[in-house]
Amino acid sequence: MVKKYNEEFKHDALKLASEIGVRKAGEKLNVSTKTLYAWQRAERLAHGIAVKGLRPGESVEEGLRRLEKEMDELREANIILKKALGFMAGR
Repeated sequence: MVKKYNEEFKHDALKLASEIGVRKAGEKLNVSTKTLYAWQRAERLAHGIAVKGLRPGESVEEGLRRLEKEMDELREANIILKKALGFMAGR
């Protein structure tokens, strides 16, 4: 069953989590740590604070596309470096 929490409760829960830690706050308030971490992430995004892997103002989908493109470029660079290493070893 999905519980609905009002904004005041979320704000107070995040404040408590920052003071005593997410796990203890979750136990005390009977809220899962996963939920508290999601609220923290949403709060950071709302205030333009960078979230690991995301840039301020970037949606999750945009961040995913950017990171996938970056990963493809790095894979290509690795292939080139491996070929160069093979060439240099054969000299």
